[in-house]
Amino acid sequence: MHAKFLAGLALAGGLLHAAEPQPLNDGLLSHLRLEASRRHPSVAAGKLRADAAAQDVRAVRLWDDPMVGLGLMAAQRSMRADLGDITVGVEQALPKPGMYDAKRRKAEALQRAEAANSSATSLGAGLLAASDAIELALADESITLQQSQVDWLTAMAENARQRAADPMGSGTDALRMETELAKDTQMLEAARRNRDGLAQKLNLTLGRPLEAVWPALQLPATPPPVPLAQAEIARIARANPKVRALMEMAAAASQETRIAERERLPGVALGIDANVYSGGDYRSTTLGVKMSLPWFNDHSYNASIAAARSRQLAATIDVETLRREVATDVLTSATEAANAAAQARAYSGEIHTKALLASRSIEAAWISSKAPLTDLLDASRSLFAIRLEQRRFIAMQLAALEQLYVLVPNR
Repeated sequence: MHAKFLAGLALAGGLLHAAEPQPLNDGLLSHLRLEASRRHPSVAAGKLRADAAAQDVRAVRLWDDPMVGLGLMAAQRSMRADLGDITVGVEQALPKPGMYDAKRRKAEALQRAEAANSSATSLGAGLLAASDAIELALADESITLQQSQVDWLTAMAENARQRAADPMGSGTDALRMETELAKDTQMLEAARRNRDGLAQKLNLTLGRPLEAVWPALQLPATPPPVPLAQAEIARIARANPKVRALMEMAAAASQETRIAERERLPGVALGIDANVYSGGDYRSTTLGVKMSLPWFNDHSYNASIAAARSRQLAATIDVETLRREVATDVLTSATEAANAAAQARAYSGEIHTKALLASRSIEAAWISSKAPLTDLLDASRSLFAIRLEQRRFIAMQLAALEQLYVLVPNR
């Protein structure tokens, strides 16, 4: 009985805590990124490709498979008895100098490239989850502001009805306020339905059941700091996984050039042939050496080497191209974050203060019948728009910072 009572208290406390808005801070965003990177199918596929590349490294071999041969002689019995009529041979090709090292280095570079691509996929899944959470938090902030607007309209509508009951009053304001209240109530209901859809979208990204309930999320009150774009650009080569993957592909291309150069070397193979007579007597053993003559196809080998060098140079240029593209995206994201932060601070400062004072002044004037209803509604809408815009700028800054985090992670 006592245990059930404690469990009931714990459940009640959990429900009370879930009803409170949960701050969308760095801790929650990090948790969502990690959860998405663990559950998203694209991340699982990327890890499997990285595992396959690791097995490719182990598959690189120094020695080719030996060749075993069996030969039978068809001749007169005396000749078969003299020379042996059964030949058993073993042949082993020798590795070309530097070929194994080049192939292994190429496989290792490709493994590192797949690992970097897997990291990029994980960051992309985390970005989806964080973006959905920011969108959900903005929806919650919008619902909170719309609910406040509906509450205010409800109070003003009641005030208008009381004024309309006065023999000297008019019912026009009351009807107008009722209309505005009905319209904003419908907008609030639509916002709540939209919020449910956003919550399901976040659950889908995280691999949770669609019906999983999310508490109300709360955006930061003030914009967080924005990293310097120049400092982030300097970190691209070592921090951006896509750039690192392309650098490893360039390294693999350089090893491909080495492989093409080693292919032009002559191939040498050792062979041993033993002759026996079917009557059971041993006759002889022959040790031989074979060598390929690559000079007959020298033009083909030269073309392969030239092609490998061109691909290596192209891969190196592709790295610089991608680095510049990422640097452009970093500049864009940092600028968007800085602009959104500046506008959020402006909308929460002097702009909001003046709009609030104006709204209160006009409300007091309308109550004392010194201001028309249109001025009151316009001032209320303006204040609501300023507050909502400030929340949007905070969300825009967080979204830009998330994009920046994907471009240059591990800040």
